[in-house]
Amino acid sequence: MTTHSPPPDTSEPAGSRHDSEWSPTWPPRRNATPSRLTVVVTVQDEQDYMHLAFSAHQPRHGRITVHPTPLAGNGPYLAHDIVRALGKHLPLPDDDHGLPAWATHSDHSWRITAAWILTLGISHLTVCRAHRLSTGQWEQLLALSTRTGLHLTLLCNGPIPPKTLGLLETTEHQLLNNRPAAAAHWHPPTRLREPAGYPWWQHRAPFPPPDDELQFRMPPQPLKPVTLVFTPSSLPPGPIPPLPLPGPHQDPLHPHALQIAHRIHTRVAHPVHAACVAVAALTGYSSQQIKALHTHVSNGLPTLPAWTTLLMDAARHLAALRGHPDAPNPLSVPGWEHAEIGQSLLACRLLPTPPSRRSRTPGVRTSRPATIRQLRGRPAP
Repeated sequence: MTTHSPPPDTSEPAGSRHDSEWSPTWPPRRNATPSRLTVVVTVQDEQDYMHLAFSAHQPRHGRITVHPTPLAGNGPYLAHDIVRALGKHLPLPDDDHGLPAWATHSDHSWRITAAWILTLGISHLTVCRAHRLSTGQWEQLLALSTRTGLHLTLLCNGPIPPKTLGLLETTEHQLLNNRPAAAAHWHPPTRLREPAGYPWWQHRAPFPPPDDELQFRMPPQPLKPVTLVFTPSSLPPGPIPPLPLPGPHQDPLHPHALQIAHRIHTRVAHPVHAACVAVAALTGYSSQQIKALHTHVSNGLPTLPAWTTLLMDAARHLAALRGHPDAPNPLSVPGWEHAEIGQSLLACRLLPTPPSRRSRTPGVRTSRPATIRQLRGRPAP
């Protein structure tokens, strides 16, 4: 085991406030030292090392292991692999085999990855077969480690390319090249931290969604994005109707509420889109109404279930990574993304309902002007 340290860096510490847009480039603008970097080398590709690496995958305790997509190349693919390791899936390609714009944009995808890592409390990321990654992907991982503060472990199952080795020699890191040291490194701590918040690691909805999956109908879309007041029903409990959608006031352990939570957490990889889907599912708001929530003082939301908290937090983290940490409404998205939110609703099998309309009071008939034909048939006064 050896440790290599570059010259000391006097730049801004990693925990400082970031008010500018973050880009996954190396070295970062403010700090050129990753939080912690460990490189494990096994040039003979011994399978024991892979078993050790995957045994360290414990999302509940903030530790994930990623096996990169083979021959994926540069761009957003490695970021997508990390998001999938968190139990989330990108949307399916459309009829033209295309993905949303954010999924094909490298910087956008890495910001989304960083937002989830910050939100879910991921503290240790292991990437297998790192010797096959490009130098640019190593740099993206180093930038991610610096921005989020996670411990980065790169498992090299073969010789490190010379260009990447040159990058490594300029970066402080710990090198492990024997099995006992690797086993001690990946061995879980004796006292595992208890994660706070909602158990997101338990969300596993089938993907792609099965054709015969139960669908839920959302509440009617309100006429205005005003503050909603939900009160529990006074009716005695009865049999569950076929397509109910529990409101935010109901038991979060309701089986239908759990299905909705599982689907959103699993099938919507974009944090803002996931939060918008959750708000729409519980309130009936359209994407345009959610976007306008910050434009009126009287606007607001009811108290939402605990499973939505992580989605809201991830949306706020993404706003900060975009350089807008004080955004008045982190759920505000441009109009061209509303169709993507609609696709996410369909992927979660959530059916919209038309806007609510005022019904006429029963028993009261409104008078209408008589037609010409009716007047012709009446006797003259």
